Amino acid sequence: MRTRLYFTFLILIGVTFNNYGQEQKRPKQDASIVAQRQKQEQNYYRKSLGVDSVKATQIAQVQSSYKAALSIIVVDTSLNEAAKRTKIGALMDVKNRKLRGLLNPAQQEKIIPTTERMPAKPIK
Repeated sequence: MRTRLYFTFLILIGVTFNNYGQEQKRPKQDASIVAQRQKQEQNYYRKSLGVDSVKATQIAQVQSSYKAALSIIVVDTSLNEAAKRTKIGALMDVKNRKLRGLLNPAQQEKIIPTTERMPAKPIK
């Protein structure tokens, strides 16, 4: 009976230390995953839009800053739905203005959704 208790105790300690060691490795893995994803996005923009690496990096930065700001607006509980829509609309306008400065009209059609190319209709 005692050996079974000691064995169980040793397993619990082993699992605890094993999980602790894995927690320390995650930030390094997450950083490499984020860097790899950014590189994939840049390659996608470079190939699909036919731009050089510098412009692809700029487009990726515009898109990632838009996504980050959008996620902040979506989770903001102090805003009602109308305020969120207004802020999101303004955010889309800024993003699309930056993209128009970087891309020609044919490239803009590939990356800017059709719903964002047309001016929004007022809600009645």
